[in-house]
Amino acid sequence: MEITIRAMRSDDAADIFEIVNQRTFRFWTLALPYESFDSVKKWLEPQSPRDLHLSAELDGRVVGASALRPFYGRRAHAAEFWIGVHEDHSRKGIGTRLLEAMIDTADNWLNIKRIEMTVFTDHVGALALYSKFGFEIEGTHKAATFRDGVFVDAYCMARLR
Repeated sequence: MEITIRAMRSDDAADIFEIVNQRTFRFWTLALPYESFDSVKKWLEPQSPRDLHLSAELDGRVVGASALRPFYGRRAHAAEFWIGVHEDHSRKGIGTRLLEAMIDTADNWLNIKRIEMTVFTDHVGALALYSKFGFEIEGTHKAATFRDGVFVDAYCMARLR
């Protein structure tokens, strides 16, 4: 399996739209069901020249994507990110490859000291991935979001360089 990690292109939107609308993606993120193509396409647009948007390509199709979004002003040393992998290709190292590329760029090109995110406390796979890269749990957001009819907690995690 030859995965290519590259800069996201506008024509990747259709494949990423498919990923974002999969039940697995929605279950583990804050995405709502039935996102429109236009809203996903707008969400994929960089908000700053410092934003890093990556796609993981396999056989001409995007099977994973991520974005690193540095903050501004007094938080310019920090960034947040999202990552998603097509459910047919999960647990094949695609998330690892995307996270490696994001961290390399953050550390060696953007001088980002802190990368942070929130992750549901029951998302065992994501917790293992983030821990592998040095992310640590800093706290718990109780009843952080409403998912499948119940309130669920989320960890705030960060990696400091």
